[in-house]
Amino acid sequence: MDDVSKPLESQQSKRSEVDASSALAPVEDDSLAAIDKKPAAAMSVQFCDDCMRINFDGLRYSDEEMPILMANVETCPMCAFLHAALVRQGIELPDEASFKLSAKIWGKGWNLVMVCTRDRLDYPEGRRVSLQVASDRWRPRLVDYGFIAKWLDDCVKCHGDQCFNNRSDLGLVPGLQFIDCIGRCLIPASEAVDKLYLTLSYVWGAPSDSISGNVDENDSVSTLPIRLPRVVEDSIRVVKELGFRYLWVDRYCIPQADKRAKHTQIQLMGTIYAHSAITIVVAAGEDAEYGLPGVDARARNLQLRIDLESVYGDRRLPRSLMAHHLPEDDTRSSLWSTRGWTYQEGLLSKRRLVFTDNQVFFQCQQMLCEESQTESGPVPRRTVFPENFAFPSPADFKIANTVWKRINEFLQRTLSFEHDALDAISGILNMYRTECRQAGGIAFLCGMPLFPKLSVHQPGDTTPKGGESARQWHNSFYETSVLIEGLLWISRWDDKPIGVPTAELSTTKLERSRRSEFPSWTWVGWKGTSRYALRVEKSPRISESSKCAIRAVYDECQMNMDWDKDAERILENSALGLNPRFLDIKGTCFDVSLAWSTTGVWVHGAGGWVYTKPLVFGSSRWGFQNIVIPPNTLGEGEGKVHELVALLLVHDWSRRTLCLKFLIVQPVEYSAGRWIYERVTCASVIWNFWDAGSRSETLYHSLSQQLGALFEERELRLR
Repeated sequence: MDDVSKPLESQQSKRSEVDASSALAPVEDDSLAAIDKKPAAAMSVQFCDDCMRINFDGLRYSDEEMPILMANVETCPMCAFLHAALVRQGIELPDEASFKLSAKIWGKGWNLVMVCTRDRLDYPEGRRVSLQVASDRWRPRLVDYGFIAKWLDDCVKCHGDQCFNNRSDLGLVPGLQFIDCIGRCLIPASEAVDKLYLTLSYVWGAPSDSISGNVDENDSVSTLPIRLPRVVEDSIRVVKELGFRYLWVDRYCIPQADKRAKHTQIQLMGTIYAHSAITIVVAAGEDAEYGLPGVDARARNLQLRIDLESVYGDRRLPRSLMAHHLPEDDTRSSLWSTRGWTYQEGLLSKRRLVFTDNQVFFQCQQMLCEESQTESGPVPRRTVFPENFAFPSPADFKIANTVWKRINEFLQRTLSFEHDALDAISGILNMYRTECRQAGGIAFLCGMPLFPKLSVHQPGDTTPKGGESARQWHNSFYETSVLIEGLLWISRWDDKPIGVPTAELSTTKLERSRRSEFPSWTWVGWKGTSRYALRVEKSPRISESSKCAIRAVYDECQMNMDWDKDAERILENSALGLNPRFLDIKGTCFDVSLAWSTTGVWVHGAGGWVYTKPLVFGSSRWGFQNIVIPPNTLGEGEGKVHELVALLLVHDWSRRTLCLKFLIVQPVEYSAGRWIYERVTCASVIWNFWDAGSRSETLYHSLSQQLGALFEERELRLR
């Protein structure tokens, strides 16, 4: 057993090394019979005075909080138990942290929450430990397949097609093949004796030649190797133990040599995962050799448990407590939850069997079941808050605007190869295309969301009947204003949460935030850095856009298509993975200059970007200037000026307010007699004349004349 009671080296002596064995009663026998018979360990040492004052029973149905000191971890079993539970959760315990104990909703246990008193950003989520009344049945060291089978049986009987449809047509995925876990070979899906299969979502880690399989000259795995990675071997065992036969693993089942089939299967990964009977999620370890905890050689962490009755006597208390790892915390703390590819694998699966170092849990579309839960049955989705589930509700896919939440969650993950960024989220984008079709729809251009106009009927149009409604909405994507609105997505760069070492930050100061494999005009062309997290959002809906002519330019065959004539074809190509490399935009432009300054910015003294040209921007009634520039895109330095170009996309005068929205772009390459530009940021300037009364029109026309002298029509090639 790991010494889970050993604190971090940075902690003071009051939290120094402690033997908490007297407080913890782990299970050493794998058998359920032994587990049922093993009582909680009796306390040979009394709790400290602070812990003796903890009124668990009084807090259970109260909204009050109680401070917890944990000042005697060397001598007090309760202090040692709480400390060990926090360390086991992977929580750093700074010296200035304090702790509070409060009841969970409906009295089902308690939460021990860490509160930081630093004058800094809040700690990220997951800084808590759940405590529950210990049940007679403790989690065994090995997986109980009978428990899992009962979860699956309950799901099939109670949820029906909401969670799994075994009548799905696998012919929708050309070239689909499975691992036959009985014959240990690859077979085409068409030759499978039934349509039931499981999928695997895992972290591959460093490649190993000895387990890569027989590879032909085109680097395509054609047969299974004799020795498979531990995670695949363990998954094959799970498949057979649960009464299934087939397993889909991307490493072996996607045809690498056939580029067309490979691309098609990557685009349809959402379909593959959504149609599987179960997805095995490996939220543990750092590579494919780690295996599934509790299946074979990989042991799981022992549950921490403490006896209360022998210390508190006959006070009305639970007899014993156990540290309960919440599924969302277990998943969030894993390497699996940081990888880009695994995001859509977990999200699009309808039934997930998640293996962590602490337990196994099952989440379908309607309920969550935990192997270590103390309640008698599964937790149905309708009776808990959404944040208690490790995966969001599938209903989100029917609400188009939630795509930004999905994109931002994906942006917090990392990729081994940046050119995989669009493929790694394509399944989610395709799901939105399908699920939102009846509610107005959503389209994507190189991953950039496009939303239809709210009103699609022209004066004199008759009300559409039946299936005509979807078509009317569909046509609204082809207006140039829809593409303009899509190009105005907003970016924000936030400091990463505390916990990243200062030394690491200093070495990544010049880390680029651009993904050069993709155009700068889509969010896919950008990424977070080691120091800054990227977040993007939809621009507020515009009422009037500037007149622009936009042409999509492709590499292949020098194909050019005008948006106002060929928008439908452009979007169809994008859905198939063929995206334009450039956008040629002909419209109103003007020159801008930006300089770094520590005055006149949103956060005074923090430093930021201000306009030095045009001068008329200085009369903006905005009140402050907040120009968000991606990290290391422009050189910072007091007084350093950057000459850039602004492409005006919105020029709106309404309600005595003038609003300009534009893309700030910079020249990056001179080719074939013209400059190629890249997006730097989306910006806006607002003048309001609410207090000008009858003079507002006069002031507006005066300002318009000044701006008109700056504007000129240009054609920019945007990469």
